[in-house]
Amino acid sequence: MEIDDFSSHMIEEFKNTWETW
Repeated sequence: MEIDDFSSHMIEEFKNTWETW
């Protein structure tokens, strides 16, 4: 299980999307 890696990736994408919005 790579929950940490997954979370990191999701957070990065989320932040990127937020900044774009």
